Amino acid sequence: MKQLSRLPLLSLLSASMMFGASIAAAPVYAQAKPKIVLGVVLPLTGVLAPYGKPNLDAITLAVDEANKGGGIDGRQIEIVAEDTQASNTTAINALNKVLQSQPVAIIGPGLGTQILAMLPLTEKARVPLIAGPSTRKVTQQDAKYFFRSSSHDEADKVVLAKFIAQDLKKKKVGILHVMAEWGYSGRDYLTQELKKLGLEPVAVASYQATDKDMTAQITAMNSAGADVVYTQGYPVDEALVVKKFNQIGNKVDYVASASLCKAFLRELVSAAEMAGKYCQAPDVLPTHNDRPAVKAFVESYKKKAGFAPDMYIAQDYDAVGMLVAIMKEKGAERDAIRDGFKSKSYDGILGNYKADAEGNLWQSSVIMKIEGNGDVKVVARK
Repeated sequence: MKQLSRLPLLSLLSASMMFGASIAAAPVYAQAKPKIVLGVVLPLTGVLAPYGKPNLDAITLAVDEANKGGGIDGRQIEIVAEDTQASNTTAINALNKVLQSQPVAIIGPGLGTQILAMLPLTEKARVPLIAGPSTRKVTQQDAKYFFRSSSHDEADKVVLAKFIAQDLKKKKVGILHVMAEWGYSGRDYLTQELKKLGLEPVAVASYQATDKDMTAQITAMNSAGADVVYTQGYPVDEALVVKKFNQIGNKVDYVASASLCKAFLRELVSAAEMAGKYCQAPDVLPTHNDRPAVKAFVESYKKKAGFAPDMYIAQDYDAVGMLVAIMKEKGAERDAIRDGFKSKSYDGILGNYKADAEGNLWQSSVIMKIEGNGDVKVVARK
C-alpha cells in the first residue's frame, strides 16, 4: 500500500497553530454600546413648519449637549425624526415610521389635533410621548404615557378671564379664533371662565387658517360693541388679524394667545403694530427672561438656528433635559421613563416641571404687554 507523506499534514498543523496563536494574541476591542433612540415627530415642512423645525433645532441642541457629557451610561442618544406636515394622516404615518426604530420616548408636536390622533398608537406601543399643545383635552384621554410640557387652555383662561374682568375691567368680550382644535379650546375655556365671573362674550367669530382677509370677523367685533378682543390662532394668521384690527378695529384693548407672541418674536408684526397689546403664554419670551440659564440657551440657539427661540422651543429643550435626567436615574426603558416623568421634579432652564395627576408638567402662565419700543412687561402671572 502506498504510504501518505506526513510533511504536508505537519505543515498544516503548524500553520493552524500559528494562526490560532495570532488570534489569541490579537488585541480585544470593546464593542460600542448601542445607541438610545429618541423619536421626534414634528411638522417640518408646510404651513405648520414654524411649529416644528425650530423645535427640532432645540431638541438637537439638548441631545448634542447630553452626548458631549457622556450620554446615558456611555450610550449616545440618536434622534430619529419624521415630518407630520399639516395633516393628521401624515402625522400618523410619521409616527409609525418612528416607532419602527424602537425609540425609548418621542417628542411630539405642539398641535392638539395631531397629538389626539397619535395617542392611541403611542399608548398601544407603551412609549412615552412628550409634547406641549395647549389644547385642554389631550390630557383628558386617560393616557398613561403622555406628558404635556407646557400649560393648557383651562388653566390659562382662568388667568386670562380674571385679567380681562378685574385688571382691564372690561365687560364686553369679543372672541376671534382659528377653526381648529386649538382655536375651539381657547374659545370654550375663555367662555367658561368668563361665565364664572358673570360675563359672556358679546361676539364670537372664526376663520380658516388659510384665510387672508379678516375684515368680516373684525367688523363683527365692532358691531357688537366689544370693549376687548381676544384672538387665538396660529402665528401667521394672528399676525394678519392684528394688522387688520389696527386698520379697521375699534380702539379697544386687544389680547391674544401665545401665537401672537411668536409672531412678534419672528418679526411677522412690528413693535409699533403690537404697541399696547397683550399676549398670553406659558412663560415670558426667552429674549426677555433674566434667568442666566435662559440667556445662555438663547445665545446657543441663535448660533444654531439663526434666530431667537420662543417659549415652546425652550420647553422642548427642557423636555429633553428632563428625559436625560430621568434616564440617568432610572435607565432607558420605556416604563422606567414613564414612571420618571410621573414622579420627578425637574428644574429646567425656564423653571420647575412636575407632573400633576393628568401628566401636565408645567403649571405657570403669564400675560405680557408689548410696548411700542419693543419692551415686554409681565402684567399677570400664575
